[in-house]
Amino acid sequence: MNALDGIRVVDLTHAISGPTCTNALVQMGAEVVKVEPPHVGDGFRHYTEHAGEPLLSVPFASINAGKRSIALDLKIDAARDVLWKLVERADMLVENYRPGVLARLGFSIEDLRRRNPRLIVVSITGFGQDGPLAQWGAYDHIAQAISGIAALGAIDGEPRKIGLPIIDSFAGYIAVIGALAALRRRDATGEGEHVDVAMLDAALKLANQAVSVHSYTGRTPGGSGNRGFRMVPTSEFYPTGEGWIALGANNQTQVEALLSVLGAEAMLTDLRMADHAARVANHDFVRTWLTDQLAGWRAEDLERALTDAKVPAAMIRDVGGIVTHPHIVQRGSLDMVDLPGHDRPLATMGPGFITGRESDSASDPAPLRRVPVLGADGEAILTELGYDPAAVAALRSEGAAA
Repeated sequence: MNALDGIRVVDLTHAISGPTCTNALVQMGAEVVKVEPPHVGDGFRHYTEHAGEPLLSVPFASINAGKRSIALDLKIDAARDVLWKLVERADMLVENYRPGVLARLGFSIEDLRRRNPRLIVVSITGFGQDGPLAQWGAYDHIAQAISGIAALGAIDGEPRKIGLPIIDSFAGYIAVIGALAALRRRDATGEGEHVDVAMLDAALKLANQAVSVHSYTGRTPGGSGNRGFRMVPTSEFYPTGEGWIALGANNQTQVEALLSVLGAEAMLTDLRMADHAARVANHDFVRTWLTDQLAGWRAEDLERALTDAKVPAAMIRDVGGIVTHPHIVQRGSLDMVDLPGHDRPLATMGPGFITGRESDSASDPAPLRRVPVLGADGEAILTELGYDPAAVAALRSEGAAA
């Protein structure tokens, strides 16, 4: 049994943040019906790295497997009637339109809650449902920019963008937390509620330490680039003779172990290396010295030597170098899904955690979750809602459903 077995979710999301939320709900066992515009679907279907099938990109597949898809034109009354039927039997509705769009479609929060008092509505936007910025549009890098995260990563005054949609994804997971908290509260009270998630809030949650430093000191932390917020040179990225390595010698014991591995214990007598404050104050000297020392190592060998000495360290790998690593394989961190039009499964990430529950029997594995073809489940969903074949045909002829 999965944690969310029996929970029904109406998914009105697109792009990354909303589908990331509903993807996690699927992975915990929820039944998710993804409502998409006819013929075009979620815009993320058209993204880069197409999977060879129409309206099917690999990024879309990575966060939408296991959902059922119905194509409805919500500008048509008959399609809105279908959505109301889905809402009336649902536990959750997740959407990431701009504030006000859902109401203009005829599904205000008040109307949704009136039709289904137990419904939990999760709204994900760039800046929240109200406030001076509420109607601003947002993409991941916009949230990185306005939140201060791009400035925190600045190098020589030039702001830096994190090279993956970290705010989009994290906002989706914040939405999952909010949804599960609301579900727990509904179990106790019988009443649903509205969960308001903003990408800006999610970004500032990631930057929480900097927020508190500013609150306490009145100063804004400056850009640290690869130095990180501890600013100590023994905890940075370095080139080696072959490859790059991340060092994590933050405390005195770790620094002493690092110097021991390098055969340079005598450096502890150098006042520029004596303690944390000295190493921060003499950053350029320490970094230059370490760069020279590491030039004679291979990153893979140094990673092994340092981790054996209890110094956190990792060779800098690309994604392909880690997803095939025996550690990831043994943990079962990857989730294999059925990709339409292909005879081999697609690897995506699992939920990101492992519970104490025993896994299903290897002799009776669960079927692979399938990436939804646009509208492929529409007829089955409409039949479940009570539409007979003639009514389904009428919806299609009207253009309400595809």
